[in-house]
Amino acid sequence: MSGFNNDKDLLDIILDPDNTDPISLYNGDGAMYTFEQVAVIPFESGEEKLLFVILKPLDELDWVEDDEAVVFRVVESEEGKASLHMEEDEDLAMQVFQEYYRLLDEAIGGEE
Repeated sequence: MSGFNNDKDLLDIILDPDNTDPISLYNGDGAMYTFEQVAVIPFESGEEKLLFVILKPLDELDWVEDDEAVVFRVVESEEGKASLHMEEDEDLAMQVFQEYYRLLDEAIGGEE
């Protein structure tokens, strides 16, 4: 899934802390799926700086349990247009989730 249908720039939407609208993505067959944005996770892998988005499906997906979310990598084209690609490297996706939980614990700990 990588397609995005919106007049706004994808990066503007996912980086907007006030955005609560669902994110619609299209698979290669043109089927649309909607997601709730959970988190944006900046991540360093060696020298490479990556940006990931954790999304929770609002539609029923056979391959995602009700209480699960999916990690998408933000990929920028040569023209500067951003798109989301489901992270296929399971180890990297788990590292992104671990970073999310670390940041969440840090944020919760800072509120007490």
